[in-house]
Amino acid sequence: MFKTKALSNAIRYSLLLGSVALAPNALAQENDLNSDVELEEEAPERIVVTGSRIRKAEFSNASPIQIINGDLSREMGLFDAGSMLQSTSQAAGAQIDNTFGGFVLDNGPGAATIGFRGLGAERTLVLINGRRMAPAGVGGAPTSPDLNLIPGVMIERVENLFDGASTVYGSDAVAGVANVILKKDVEGFIFDASYRQPKGEGGEETVLSGMWGKTMDNGFITVGVEYSEQKSQSLSGNPFVKGCEERIWEAEDGSIVTRNSGYGPVASGEDSCDIFPLTNRISVPSFFGSVYYTPNFTNTGIPNFSESTVPSSLEGFLPSWVAGDFDGDGINDGVFVDGNGDGFRDVDFQDPLYAFQQSDYYKSGDYRSKNERISLMLNGEYNFQDDNDTTFYYEGLYASRKSPIFSPGAQIFQQVAASNPYNPCGTNGIDCFGVLGVGPGGPEAVQPIINIRGDRDQTEVEVSQYRLVTGVTGNLGMFENIGLDNWYYDASVSYSASKGTDHRVGIDEERLINSLETAVLNDDGTVTCGTGSDGCVPVNLFADSIYQEGGGTLSPEEAAYLFIDRDIETKVNQFVFNAFMGGDFFALPWNNETVAGIVGIEYRRDEIESNPNAAASQGLLWGYFADQGADGSRNLKEIFTEVDFPLLKGVKGAEELTFTASGRVSEESFYDAESTYSLKTIYRPVDWFTLRATKGTSYRAPNLRERFLNGTSGFNTVADPCVVPEDARNIDPLNPGSAATYNAAEETRDTAVLNACQASGIDPTTLGLGQGGTDSYTGTYSAEIETGGTTELSAETSVAKTYGFIFEQPFTDAFDLTMSLTRFDIEVTNSIAEPSAGYSIGQCYSADGNDAFCSRIGRDTNGQIDLVDASFINIGLISSKGFDYNIYFETDTVIAEENLGITLDLQATRMTEQVFDVLGTIDDNMGEPDSPEWRGTARLQLKYSDFRFNWETRFIGKGREDEDDLGEFEEGTAGCRGLTDANGAPLKCRPVGFTDDYFVHNIGMTWSNDAYKVNFGVRNVFNEAPPKVDPSGSFSNTNIPLGVGYDTSGRSPYISFTASF
Repeated sequence: MFKTKALSNAIRYSLLLGSVALAPNALAQENDLNSDVELEEEAPERIVVTGSRIRKAEFSNASPIQIINGDLSREMGLFDAGSMLQSTSQAAGAQIDNTFGGFVLDNGPGAATIGFRGLGAERTLVLINGRRMAPAGVGGAPTSPDLNLIPGVMIERVENLFDGASTVYGSDAVAGVANVILKKDVEGFIFDASYRQPKGEGGEETVLSGMWGKTMDNGFITVGVEYSEQKSQSLSGNPFVKGCEERIWEAEDGSIVTRNSGYGPVASGEDSCDIFPLTNRISVPSFFGSVYYTPNFTNTGIPNFSESTVPSSLEGFLPSWVAGDFDGDGINDGVFVDGNGDGFRDVDFQDPLYAFQQSDYYKSGDYRSKNERISLMLNGEYNFQDDNDTTFYYEGLYASRKSPIFSPGAQIFQQVAASNPYNPCGTNGIDCFGVLGVGPGGPEAVQPIINIRGDRDQTEVEVSQYRLVTGVTGNLGMFENIGLDNWYYDASVSYSASKGTDHRVGIDEERLINSLETAVLNDDGTVTCGTGSDGCVPVNLFADSIYQEGGGTLSPEEAAYLFIDRDIETKVNQFVFNAFMGGDFFALPWNNETVAGIVGIEYRRDEIESNPNAAASQGLLWGYFADQGADGSRNLKEIFTEVDFPLLKGVKGAEELTFTASGRVSEESFYDAESTYSLKTIYRPVDWFTLRATKGTSYRAPNLRERFLNGTSGFNTVADPCVVPEDARNIDPLNPGSAATYNAAEETRDTAVLNACQASGIDPTTLGLGQGGTDSYTGTYSAEIETGGTTELSAETSVAKTYGFIFEQPFTDAFDLTMSLTRFDIEVTNSIAEPSAGYSIGQCYSADGNDAFCSRIGRDTNGQIDLVDASFINIGLISSKGFDYNIYFETDTVIAEENLGITLDLQATRMTEQVFDVLGTIDDNMGEPDSPEWRGTARLQLKYSDFRFNWETRFIGKGREDEDDLGEFEEGTAGCRGLTDANGAPLKCRPVGFTDDYFVHNIGMTWSNDAYKVNFGVRNVFNEAPPKVDPSGSFSNTNIPLGVGYDTSGRSPYISFTASF
């Protein structure tokens, strides 16, 4: 007889009462839509639950486990696996979702991943029905499973294990395991429709699903299909980010100043918006930085281009160069250019024509990208009803998603030679230095800084994956002949295959350079370029159509020549064979309790194949990295064992004392064999109090990306902090051939940066100034970046420890009260990372000047960075430590002859340490905005008759960047320039790098009977806005820290309807 309903409830309740971490979603929910299977009274069935492979009649587990109930999550408006998992308090660190569309991610755009304990998705193992889920994604070498490919409505529950579990499940289970259990106890047809409407415009979510199942005496079968669509939501449509990205400052007196001063006097007045990146300008060496597009007007003599400011020493050099009050304090503190004599600066940096992120085109970009998914699922068992209870089981899953992403903002700053016919300062233009009246200066190269619509601003991603599992399990009755009872076996084979495609369009850098460098003005006034047979089209980067708000447009001929497709296809295959047998080994002589265990083998093969086109592999798009994909395979051969010792049971002072040991030996293709172990202890002196402890090691060999990502050498923009800033350069306007000199009074860099540059042999007061003005350069330029996987990496190893207790109130039957506490301590050694070029440069020239990173940076004879090694390396130690707290209260009372059930569930996690030892540089991220010290969830449920009411409150604690990162309070910042404190002294400020405590409240109401269920509710009832930080500090998007767990949808009503028949 199959007892699926009873087993389901047994698992839920046993985990609720027997785990260290009690889950807010662990309460078993009666499924009113399915008829219960009639059961006969039998001996307790032995079951297996996440964290062990041993079948036990009485389940207890020393590992901290949390259960997420799928139906309850959907009743609270969470319709997909990513949302369910990322809402847990243990989901620390950046959790990737579809608000990351504009960033380069390991799994590519549109993916959703889960990482426990702040250790990253690559150290959290995802299972479906207890078996490994393979990575899927785009972009060369995806590293983690994509949660978007799991059918949300078909999730029965998710069992989260929060200790190292390599001995049970193999590599990658460093921070824990997320085991997604799909529904199988389905009887008849079930149809479900759900809809959620976020506040603002766009972002609506629709889910339609259907399931059919049948349970028989000798098995069951369940099939299902799900369609899900989340529409995109633009920056302007989101209720919390529809404005610009602001500059937010913390004043020394504790006040918050939202202000971005220092760019006046302008007719539009002062604004808080960040003006960068500025666009629609050209950098002209003979001027003071850039001149800006001013249609039908010029204050420089260059047609349609004007200067904004000049050095203070040049006040009055020309009549339009006048002193003015830049910060509104009534004191002239700069010199601006007022060519039209209206008293204001001719170029207003707050104008969307220049401040690209204030343009309507930028604001129409995705804050939350569209995601369209379809899933098909098959799940079943067939029991042969023989003497050995032989059961054949099978699973099939196909899922695909489409994620179009619109993320404008890519700039072009390609130098245009003096010989180019369109160059306004070139051979066919004017003497741009001569217009100042001190020339001649001669033709010169200039650099347009522009945005082009359609260039690298749209991405189309498609990912599909199928997964097949088949296996057989049964009893080994012949073992009874040799005195071994209750022996069983389980052997399975799984195969997963995914394919992801990434398509985008951009400007071909080689073609652009070819056009600009070979263009000539013919005698008949036409312009041609190229060899005459290469299809070259003259490109005019100075046409009025280029310099438009939100980005310019190319002519049809220019677009046809320059725009090319960048495509990359990524395939990931995984084959797993797993077999184990287990049973009762022997009875302990002092209590006759049975020592049970298992022994097994596992073989896994991972394969990756990437097929980038030439534009992707060679990095042909302007300013976009080369991706040569990844190609390779690896094999893992493993043996494992687990033994459970019930040392004491039912005696005075020891209701239970159980010791469990497990081990695994793993041999990976490129490494020697590694062993891991796990030791677990449960001690229950009385029925209502339990002490638990675990210690285990884990092993993670470099994944497919870290090993097989093909070596890529491409050019990308770097920011060199050792180059003298433009503001700190004095230029002699009467001598265009002379080199600029260093002006220490206008220095904007920290002293620590200057010292680090000098310590590495670079003079930060002369670098970039050049000799004779001929070889000067700014701090932003192109350098060669080397990336790629390597076989020289060492495997990661880790040690995870947990300690805790559980208290179950024994004093009264009026209510149930359970409390637990868990201490966790995880340390990962030889951790693998891929430091970006910017990170390596920043670490080298930080206050501490890390020599290990400096050795990865090369400079040419002119002092410029010419090579940065950004390949994978073993960086050192990562640790994560803290506490999990849980309180569970349940009672009921009778009102009007109906039972009112009351449940209160509290869960919280406190992080006490999150240390990264990066090649000797120690950084504890605990308590920072992206790793807050506290997270928690509280849920109140009232159940009365056919109604359920849920109120949930989620809490994310405050965070603050390290004081060294925040910097000193300073006068003259863009936030406090010109302001005074209560004593009349100049106000000192620094950027806001902290967040306050955050609470968000969700409600859900459900009515159900045997055939129907109606659910409605509101997420973020009070429309609580997420905290905001200054963009110069924390990792954020439009001031909101990314991936922390803040609700960015606003008040979102939802409704769902379910019918069964």
